[in-house]
Amino acid sequence: MSAPAPEKQGFLTRALDVVGRVLIATGLLLLSFVAYQLWGTGVAEQRAQTTLAADFRSQRPAIPLVSGLVGRITIPTIEVDKFVVAGVETDDLKRGPGLFLGSPLPGQLGNVAIAGHRTTYGAPFGRINEVKKGDRITLETSAGTYTYIANSAPRIVPATAIEVVKTKDPTQATLTLVSCHPKWTSAKRIIVVASLDQTVVAQPATPIAETPITDAPLSEGWFHDPSAWPTVIALAIALIAIYVITKRIVRRRKQRLIVYPLSLAVFGPVLFVFFENLSRLLPANL
Repeated sequence: MSAPAPEKQGFLTRALDVVGRVLIATGLLLLSFVAYQLWGTGVAEQRAQTTLAADFRSQRPAIPLVSGLVGRITIPTIEVDKFVVAGVETDDLKRGPGLFLGSPLPGQLGNVAIAGHRTTYGAPFGRINEVKKGDRITLETSAGTYTYIANSAPRIVPATAIEVVKTKDPTQATLTLVSCHPKWTSAKRIIVVASLDQTVVAQPATPIAETPITDAPLSEGWFHDPSAWPTVIALAIALIAIYVITKRIVRRRKQRLIVYPLSLAVFGPVLFVFFENLSRLLPANL
């Protein structure tokens, strides 16, 4: 059997080289994106939490505004210490755990329902599966500090079980923590139900917004924010352009020690913004 012609052999070699480079670049990009999801999103959440902490110190007793600060939640057994915002929209949960609009405020009669991420944006409820019966969950607000006692270990419910975040008995003061299960998916929900310490007298409910509670933000699937597509595509083109321009400059001038650091200084921030916008296309529960 005769060997391939030199021209054909050269073409195959170049093609394999290109494919190999593309696969390596794709793999590095995916690894970088996973790192961003696990740690990069936490940077943004930490900045938001720092701002909320300053707001908490200067907060005066009042009904919180939508997307505003509600208070602070601590669960010592799973090392949770986060500030809670009013709302469970995608942007709300990027800042910390969110109180479902329509829920009563901490220390009031009814079901205080709070949702939080398990993996990204600081993963406030990353260890919610470890909560045990009898664990203490404290909610501190400008109106006071309230302790809830977990009624049982966490349980798994269907993603459609919206009723778990609604008030079933308006004469009882309860707390329900909600996150997605298993991690990285929106297949089901994991919830923790707790009751207000019996030594505390619950106050009448004054919800932030008289709106029906829905689970829509936690149910948003892939590509739920189509407005991100133009930005994602534009940034992808910019990243490719930076790479191509850098390679051409290096080939012509061969000043790698100068060109590569300068290119990286531009490529890095653009890549970070690209990942931020790419995340808008992912399920909101991650």
